[in-house]
Amino acid sequence: MTTLTLSGYISENKVAHFLTEMLPLILISSSTAVFGYYFAVVKLNKVLPWKKHMFLRGLVDFTMVLVVTSILMSFMHSLYDTGNLFHRLLAFKEQNLPIEGMFALPLVENILFLVAIETIEVVSERNELELNLERVEKTQLQTKYSALKNQLDNHFLFNNLSVLSSLIYEDIEKSDQFIQEFAKVYRYVLTISEEMLVPVEQELDFIDAYLFLLKIRFEEGFQVKNDLEENLPDQMIPPLSLQVLIENAIKHNRISKKSPLQIHIYEENNNIVVANNYQPRDTPETASTHTGLKNLEEKYKLISDKIPRFGVQGDQYIAELPLINQ
Repeated sequence: MTTLTLSGYISENKVAHFLTEMLPLILISSSTAVFGYYFAVVKLNKVLPWKKHMFLRGLVDFTMVLVVTSILMSFMHSLYDTGNLFHRLLAFKEQNLPIEGMFALPLVENILFLVAIETIEVVSERNELELNLERVEKTQLQTKYSALKNQLDNHFLFNNLSVLSSLIYEDIEKSDQFIQEFAKVYRYVLTISEEMLVPVEQELDFIDAYLFLLKIRFEEGFQVKNDLEENLPDQMIPPLSLQVLIENAIKHNRISKKSPLQIHIYEENNNIVVANNYQPRDTPETASTHTGLKNLEEKYKLISDKIPRFGVQGDQYIAELPLINQ
Protein backbone atom coordinates (compact mmCIF):
# COMPACT_ATOMS: atom_id res chain seq x y z
CA MET A 1 0.00 0.00 0.00
CA THR A 2 1.14 3.56 -0.62
CA THR A 3 0.41 6.96 0.86
CA LEU A 4 -0.04 10.09 -1.26
CA THR A 5 2.21 13.01 -0.28
CA LEU A 6 3.14 16.40 -1.71
CA SER A 7 6.32 14.83 -3.08
CA GLY A 8 4.77 11.76 -4.67
CA TYR A 9 4.19 8.20 -3.44
CA ILE A 10 6.03 6.49 -0.57
CA SER A 11 5.49 3.19 1.16
CA GLU A 12 3.79 3.06 4.53
CA ASN A 13 6.50 0.80 5.97
CA LYS A 14 9.06 3.59 5.42
CA VAL A 15 6.89 6.01 7.35
CA ALA A 16 6.37 3.40 10.08
CA HIS A 17 10.14 2.78 10.28
CA PHE A 18 10.81 6.50 10.67
CA LEU A 19 8.15 6.93 13.36
CA THR A 20 9.45 3.88 15.27
CA GLU A 21 12.94 5.37 15.40
CA MET A 22 11.53 8.73 16.47
CA LEU A 23 9.06 7.41 19.08
CA PRO A 24 11.28 7.82 22.21
CA LEU A 25 12.16 11.38 21.24
CA ILE A 26 8.55 12.16 20.39
CA LEU A 27 7.47 11.00 23.86
CA ILE A 28 10.16 13.10 25.56
CA SER A 29 9.35 16.21 23.55
CA SER A 30 5.59 15.75 24.02
CA SER A 31 5.91 15.44 27.81
CA THR A 32 8.14 18.52 27.94
CA ALA A 33 5.69 20.49 25.81
CA VAL A 34 2.67 19.50 27.94
CA PHE A 35 4.30 20.62 31.21
CA GLY A 36 5.63 23.79 29.60
CA TYR A 37 2.26 24.73 28.14
CA TYR A 38 0.48 24.03 31.43
CA PHE A 39 2.63 26.43 33.46
CA ALA A 40 2.54 29.00 30.65
CA VAL A 41 -1.28 28.87 30.44
CA VAL A 42 -1.66 29.22 34.23
CA LYS A 43 0.59 32.30 34.17
CA LEU A 44 -1.05 33.83 31.10
CA ASN A 45 -4.53 33.41 32.60
CA LYS A 46 -3.44 35.80 35.36
CA VAL A 47 -1.58 38.43 33.32
CA LEU A 48 -3.31 38.11 29.93
CA PRO A 49 -6.82 36.63 30.37
CA TRP A 50 -8.86 35.70 27.30
CA LYS A 51 -11.83 37.88 28.25
CA LYS A 52 -9.84 41.11 28.28
CA HIS A 53 -7.14 40.43 25.67
CA MET A 54 -8.56 37.85 23.26
CA PHE A 55 -6.60 38.89 20.13
CA LEU A 56 -3.31 39.42 21.94
CA ARG A 57 -3.71 36.18 23.88
CA GLY A 58 -4.37 34.25 20.67
CA LEU A 59 -1.28 35.80 19.08
CA VAL A 60 0.84 34.92 22.11
CA ASP A 61 -0.43 31.33 22.10
CA PHE A 62 0.29 30.89 18.39
CA THR A 63 3.76 32.39 18.74
CA MET A 64 4.41 30.15 21.73
CA VAL A 65 3.48 27.06 19.68
CA LEU A 66 5.86 28.05 16.88
CA VAL A 67 8.72 28.75 19.28
CA VAL A 68 8.20 25.56 21.30
CA THR A 69 7.93 23.45 18.15
CA SER A 70 11.17 24.91 16.78
CA ILE A 71 12.98 24.40 20.08
CA LEU A 72 11.79 20.81 20.43
CA MET A 73 12.77 19.98 16.85
CA SER A 74 16.26 21.36 17.48
CA PHE A 75 16.41 19.42 20.75
CA MET A 76 15.47 16.21 18.99
CA HIS A 77 18.12 16.82 16.34
CA SER A 78 20.83 17.32 18.93
CA LEU A 79 19.87 14.11 20.78
CA TYR A 80 20.07 11.89 17.73
CA ASP A 81 23.09 9.57 17.95
CA THR A 82 24.29 10.39 14.40
CA GLY A 83 24.87 13.95 15.49
CA ASN A 84 22.51 15.51 12.98
CA LEU A 85 18.93 14.47 12.34
CA PHE A 86 18.91 16.34 9.04
CA HIS A 87 21.07 13.59 7.52
CA ARG A 88 18.28 11.11 8.17
CA LEU A 89 15.65 13.58 7.02
CA LEU A 90 17.54 14.07 3.75
CA ALA A 91 17.76 10.30 3.35
CA PHE A 92 14.01 10.08 3.70
CA LYS A 93 13.68 13.00 1.28
CA GLU A 94 15.52 10.96 -1.33
CA GLN A 95 12.93 8.25 -0.75
CA ASN A 96 10.16 10.80 -1.41
CA LEU A 97 9.29 11.44 2.29
CA PRO A 98 8.41 15.17 2.45
CA ILE A 99 10.75 17.06 4.77
CA GLU A 100 8.00 19.71 5.21
CA GLY A 101 5.94 17.10 7.00
CA MET A 102 8.65 16.61 9.60
CA PHE A 103 7.87 20.10 10.99
CA ALA A 104 4.14 20.05 10.27
CA LEU A 105 3.53 16.96 12.40
CA PRO A 106 5.06 18.39 15.64
CA LEU A 107 3.37 21.73 14.92
CA VAL A 108 -0.09 20.17 14.73
CA GLU A 109 0.71 18.05 17.77
CA ASN A 110 1.71 21.12 19.81
CA ILE A 111 -1.40 23.01 18.74
CA LEU A 112 -3.57 20.12 19.94
CA PHE A 113 -1.67 20.02 23.25
CA LEU A 114 -2.21 23.73 23.85
CA VAL A 115 -5.90 23.63 22.90
CA ALA A 116 -6.46 20.69 25.26
CA ILE A 117 -4.70 22.44 28.16
CA GLU A 118 -6.56 25.70 27.55
CA THR A 119 -9.86 23.81 27.55
CA ILE A 120 -9.02 22.00 30.79
CA GLU A 121 -8.06 25.30 32.47
CA VAL A 122 -11.28 27.00 31.33
CA VAL A 123 -13.39 24.16 32.72
CA SER A 124 -11.37 24.16 35.96
CA GLU A 125 -11.77 27.93 36.42
CA ARG A 126 -15.50 27.69 35.74
CA ASN A 127 -15.90 24.97 38.36
CA GLU A 128 -13.90 27.01 40.88
CA LEU A 129 -16.01 30.07 40.12
CA GLU A 130 -19.21 28.11 40.71
CA LEU A 131 -17.90 26.89 44.07
CA ASN A 132 -16.95 30.44 45.07
CA LEU A 133 -20.39 31.70 44.05
CA GLU A 134 -22.01 29.08 46.26
CA ARG A 135 -19.83 30.17 49.17
CA VAL A 136 -20.64 33.84 48.53
CA GLU A 137 -24.38 33.15 48.34
CA LYS A 138 -24.21 31.24 51.61
CA THR A 139 -22.32 34.07 53.29
CA GLN A 140 -24.76 36.66 51.94
CA LEU A 141 -27.69 34.68 53.33
CA GLN A 142 -26.05 34.47 56.74
CA THR A 143 -25.24 38.17 56.67
CA LYS A 144 -28.81 39.09 55.74
CA TYR A 145 -30.29 37.52 58.87
CA SER A 146 -27.51 38.37 61.32
CA ALA A 147 -26.45 41.84 60.23
CA LEU A 148 -27.92 43.73 63.19
CA LYS A 149 -26.98 41.02 65.64
CA ASN A 150 -23.37 40.41 64.67
CA GLN A 151 -22.06 43.29 62.61
CA LEU A 152 -22.49 45.89 65.34
CA ASP A 153 -21.32 45.40 68.88
CA ASN A 154 -23.94 43.70 71.06
CA HIS A 155 -23.94 46.63 73.48
CA PHE A 156 -23.95 49.32 70.79
CA LEU A 157 -27.72 49.80 70.77
CA PHE A 158 -28.07 49.95 74.55
CA ASN A 159 -25.09 52.26 75.01
CA ASN A 160 -26.45 54.76 72.50
CA LEU A 161 -29.98 54.64 73.88
CA SER A 162 -28.49 55.37 77.30
CA VAL A 163 -26.56 58.33 75.87
CA LEU A 164 -29.67 59.58 74.11
CA SER A 165 -31.83 59.38 77.23
CA SER A 166 -29.48 61.64 79.17
CA LEU A 167 -28.77 63.91 76.19
CA ILE A 168 -32.44 64.76 75.71
CA TYR A 169 -32.51 66.58 79.05
CA GLU A 170 -29.28 68.47 78.35
CA ASP A 171 -29.37 69.56 74.71
CA ILE A 172 -32.51 69.18 72.59
CA GLU A 173 -30.82 70.26 69.36
CA LYS A 174 -27.89 67.88 69.79
CA SER A 175 -30.19 65.02 70.80
CA ASP A 176 -32.18 65.55 67.60
CA GLN A 177 -28.98 65.30 65.54
CA PHE A 178 -27.98 62.24 67.56
CA ILE A 179 -31.26 60.52 66.64
CA GLN A 180 -30.76 61.34 62.95
CA GLU A 181 -27.22 59.94 62.90
CA PHE A 182 -28.31 56.93 64.94
CA ALA A 183 -31.05 56.19 62.40
CA LYS A 184 -28.57 56.64 59.55
CA VAL A 185 -26.27 54.02 61.07
CA TYR A 186 -28.96 51.34 61.32
CA ARG A 187 -30.48 52.23 57.96
CA TYR A 188 -27.07 51.66 56.37
CA VAL A 189 -26.65 48.29 58.13
CA LEU A 190 -30.02 47.12 56.80
CA THR A 191 -29.34 48.47 53.31
CA ILE A 192 -26.02 46.68 52.83
CA SER A 193 -26.98 43.42 54.52
CA GLU A 194 -26.81 41.57 51.18
CA GLU A 195 -23.79 43.37 49.75
CA MET A 196 -20.29 41.87 49.65
CA LEU A 197 -18.63 45.13 48.55
CA VAL A 198 -19.58 48.80 48.79
CA PRO A 199 -17.98 51.96 47.36
CA VAL A 200 -15.57 53.69 49.72
CA GLU A 201 -17.63 56.90 49.50
CA GLN A 202 -20.70 55.05 50.76
CA GLU A 203 -18.77 53.51 53.66
CA LEU A 204 -17.37 56.93 54.58
CA ASP A 205 -20.86 58.45 54.81
CA PHE A 206 -21.78 55.69 57.25
CA ILE A 207 -18.60 55.98 59.29
CA ASP A 208 -19.12 59.73 59.74
CA ALA A 209 -22.48 59.02 61.40
CA TYR A 210 -20.96 56.22 63.47
CA LEU A 211 -18.09 58.45 64.66
CA PHE A 212 -20.54 61.20 65.61
CA LEU A 213 -22.29 58.81 68.01
CA LEU A 214 -18.97 57.75 69.53
CA LYS A 215 -17.83 61.35 70.03
CA ILE A 216 -21.04 62.16 71.88
CA ARG A 217 -20.64 59.06 74.02
CA PHE A 218 -16.94 59.40 74.94
CA GLU A 219 -16.63 63.20 74.57
CA GLU A 220 -13.00 64.32 74.99
CA GLY A 221 -11.80 60.77 75.52
CA PHE A 222 -12.29 59.95 71.84
CA GLN A 223 -10.41 61.80 69.09
CA VAL A 224 -10.53 61.01 65.37
CA LYS A 225 -8.56 62.39 62.45
CA ASN A 226 -10.09 61.28 59.16
CA ASP A 227 -7.82 62.05 56.19
CA LEU A 228 -9.61 59.76 53.78
CA GLU A 229 -10.78 61.55 50.68
CA GLU A 230 -14.07 60.57 49.11
CA ASN A 231 -12.71 60.87 45.58
CA LEU A 232 -11.56 57.24 45.34
CA PRO A 233 -13.30 56.23 42.10
CA ASP A 234 -14.04 52.55 41.54
CA GLN A 235 -12.57 51.61 44.93
CA MET A 236 -14.51 49.14 47.09
CA ILE A 237 -14.27 47.54 50.52
CA PRO A 238 -16.44 45.04 52.43
CA PRO A 239 -19.28 46.87 54.21
CA LEU A 240 -18.77 47.84 57.86
CA SER A 241 -15.03 47.16 57.59
CA LEU A 242 -14.05 50.49 59.13
CA GLN A 243 -16.63 50.07 61.87
CA VAL A 244 -15.10 46.71 62.83
CA LEU A 245 -11.65 48.27 63.20
CA ILE A 246 -12.89 51.25 65.22
CA GLU A 247 -14.97 48.98 67.45
CA ASN A 248 -11.90 46.79 67.98
CA ALA A 249 -9.86 49.83 69.07
CA ILE A 250 -12.56 50.91 71.55
CA LYS A 251 -12.92 47.43 72.99
CA HIS A 252 -9.23 46.91 73.72
CA ASN A 253 -7.92 50.37 74.69
CA ARG A 254 -8.36 52.77 77.59
CA ILE A 255 -10.59 55.77 76.84
CA SER A 256 -10.60 58.80 79.13
CA LYS A 257 -10.19 62.54 79.07
CA LYS A 258 -6.72 62.11 80.56
CA SER A 259 -5.72 59.36 78.11
CA PRO A 260 -7.87 59.85 75.01
CA LEU A 261 -8.06 57.21 72.34
CA GLN A 262 -6.68 58.79 69.15
CA ILE A 263 -7.66 57.25 65.84
CA HIS A 264 -6.19 58.25 62.49
CA ILE A 265 -7.80 57.08 59.23
CA TYR A 266 -5.93 57.57 55.95
CA GLU A 267 -5.04 55.97 52.61
CA GLU A 268 -1.58 54.58 51.87
CA ASN A 269 -0.28 52.27 49.13
CA ASN A 270 -3.80 51.39 47.98
CA ASN A 271 -4.81 50.48 51.54
CA ILE A 272 -7.12 52.18 54.01
CA VAL A 273 -5.15 52.47 57.25
CA VAL A 274 -6.79 52.78 60.66
CA ALA A 275 -4.18 53.57 63.32
CA ASN A 276 -4.70 54.21 67.02
CA ASN A 277 -2.44 54.88 69.98
CA TYR A 278 -1.89 51.57 71.73
CA GLN A 279 -2.97 51.82 75.37
CA PRO A 280 -4.47 48.42 76.26
CA ARG A 281 -6.99 48.14 79.05
CA ASP A 282 -5.74 46.75 82.36
CA THR A 283 -8.87 44.62 82.39
CA PRO A 284 -10.44 43.96 78.97
CA GLU A 285 -14.05 45.07 78.62
CA THR A 286 -14.91 41.62 77.31
CA ALA A 287 -12.96 38.45 76.70
CA SER A 288 -11.36 38.88 73.29
CA THR A 289 -12.05 36.29 70.61
CA HIS A 290 -11.06 38.59 67.73
CA THR A 291 -14.23 37.46 65.96
CA GLY A 292 -14.64 40.77 64.14
CA LEU A 293 -11.14 40.71 62.69
CA LYS A 294 -11.43 37.03 61.74
CA ASN A 295 -14.75 37.67 59.97
CA LEU A 296 -13.15 40.55 58.11
CA GLU A 297 -10.32 38.31 56.92
CA GLU A 298 -12.82 35.69 55.77
CA LYS A 299 -14.75 38.29 53.75
CA TYR A 300 -11.58 39.30 51.93
CA LYS A 301 -10.69 35.67 51.19
CA LEU A 302 -14.05 35.21 49.45
CA ILE A 303 -13.79 38.24 47.19
CA SER A 304 -10.09 38.93 46.69
CA ASP A 305 -6.57 37.56 46.95
CA LYS A 306 -5.70 40.54 49.14
CA ILE A 307 -5.67 40.06 52.90
CA PRO A 308 -6.03 42.76 55.60
CA ARG A 309 -3.20 43.12 58.11
CA PHE A 310 -3.39 43.98 61.80
CA GLY A 311 -0.74 44.41 64.47
CA VAL A 312 1.14 46.58 66.95
CA GLN A 313 3.89 48.77 65.52
CA GLY A 314 5.73 50.67 68.23
CA ASP A 315 3.19 52.64 70.24
CA GLN A 316 0.54 52.29 67.51
CA TYR A 317 -1.92 49.59 66.57
CA ILE A 318 -2.12 49.53 62.76
CA ALA A 319 -4.86 47.94 60.67
CA GLU A 320 -4.66 47.94 56.86
CA LEU A 321 -7.64 47.26 54.61
CA PRO A 322 -6.75 46.63 50.93
CA LEU A 323 -8.83 48.61 48.45
CA ILE A 324 -10.51 46.50 45.77
CA ASN A 325 -11.08 47.73 42.24
CA GLN A 326 -14.69 47.68 41.12
